[in-house]
Amino acid sequence: MGKHHFGLGLLCLVSVAACGDDAATTTTPDGGSPDGGTVADATPPYDASQLSDGSVPPPPAATCAEPAKLADVTKPTTVVGTGTPASCTPQLLATAVAAGGVVTFDCGAAPTTITVASELTVTKDTVIDGGGTVTLSGGKTSRILHLKSAWNVPTPQLTVQKLTFVDGFTTDVLNTKSTAQGGAAIFEDGGSLTVIGCTFLRNYCASTGQDVSGGAINGQGVGTLIIQSSIFDGNAGSNGGAVGTQAENVTVVNSTFTSNAATGSGGNPGNGGDGGALTYDGAKNSLTLCGDTFTGNHATAQGGAIFRVAYGTEPTTIDRCTFDGNSVNTITGLAGGLYLEHTVITMSATTISNNTAHYGGGIWVGQSAVALFTNVTIADNTAELGAGVWFAGGITGTLLNCTVAGNKKEGLFGGDTGVKLQNSIVANNSSYSCEKVHGSVPPNIVFPGSPGTCTPDQVVADPLLGPLQDNGGPTKTMLPGAGSPAIGKGAACPTIDQRGQPRAAACALGAAEAK
Repeated sequence: MGKHHFGLGLLCLVSVAACGDDAATTTTPDGGSPDGGTVADATPPYDASQLSDGSVPPPPAATCAEPAKLADVTKPTTVVGTGTPASCTPQLLATAVAAGGVVTFDCGAAPTTITVASELTVTKDTVIDGGGTVTLSGGKTSRILHLKSAWNVPTPQLTVQKLTFVDGFTTDVLNTKSTAQGGAAIFEDGGSLTVIGCTFLRNYCASTGQDVSGGAINGQGVGTLIIQSSIFDGNAGSNGGAVGTQAENVTVVNSTFTSNAATGSGGNPGNGGDGGALTYDGAKNSLTLCGDTFTGNHATAQGGAIFRVAYGTEPTTIDRCTFDGNSVNTITGLAGGLYLEHTVITMSATTISNNTAHYGGGIWVGQSAVALFTNVTIADNTAELGAGVWFAGGITGTLLNCTVAGNKKEGLFGGDTGVKLQNSIVANNSSYSCEKVHGSVPPNIVFPGSPGTCTPDQVVADPLLGPLQDNGGPTKTMLPGAGSPAIGKGAACPTIDQRGQPRAAACALGAAEAK
């Protein structure tokens, strides 16, 4: 394909429709097709100031290896603009995106915003590189990008990098049944999507509906979604305030999610409200999070930060992540931080803190899931029941060198006793430390408590934990103080602690080794 350099003299006509392709539909695995519907030309029913205070934190330090590399844009197929902001028009951008290939911009050195009046459709392998100065806006009336393929086709590949996406909008048709009304910034309708170094602000999809999701990004089909070194702030939708996906492998690395909201109600079945930052529904697929920060996200129903439903033994891998200050409705809501169902969870070097719910303040694990937690701190969460961790529905697994402390009400709650504690600390929770006796590999510290109330061989002693704070490493921890009975009591320890520091052969109990 030849190189095109579009200037002001080459304009194409772009429809000024309210938003999107009215015929957009998504084919489901059983051959059905959700109701595509139309995209309403309406003012978003959200006040951005209620979601975000406007101070957007940067992505966290690149603590995890990144699965994708920036695409090579040294030989672009199309350059939009001729060196000035005025030369970078939405019409030229639409022509460039329709042509596919590598799209770059020449809008001058100053930051430039291009506002689209109708969604830009991607049907070919495409790279769009904003160079860190270009913002694409939906003007509060339009979706921005639509990658159009089919559920069972993993191509084409769309890569967006060094771009900002703002004010994308789909519809506010109440209680919509159309999954095609998700993804106000990017709708990945089949194909595969890679997002590198991008920022997503104030993108809003349908505010209610059982299955619609992804205020900023919605991904559907057998393809792959990769998000790295990116920021999501103040996005909202019925489910998955920032990102909603179905039936694809998802990897999110070194990214920040703040002040996103799942605005539906009643859950599923119901009219949504699951996954303040991210919702994921799919069989035979993996969800991987590494080096990510989720703070201040809210869901009205379940999963203040994350809502993930699997169907058997699909893996959820969470490493070096922070889930802090997320929430659900405190009267009826479940899982202030994470809701994880029917999945094998491998979680390490992660902190779940200061989250709020009615049930399961920090994390809810249910429906035959497997919980394999190593070097995890669950602290200072609040809920009426299961403030730290709620296990329900035949859960098995091991909490190895974990700290569950300072949670307001129960630390560990649940009718399941298949989760074993090993080298762990359950301490200083404001009510019962454990609802039921869990299996264990000795010793474990439970404080306060009576012998045998949590594990049959527990030590009842004050572990002298310090506050949750930055003690080095990628996530906050609670260190056992001098003279703590937790020091040197562990066996079969991990080689490193939550901070990445070496452990002694007889390690300290809990997530962090004593200094």
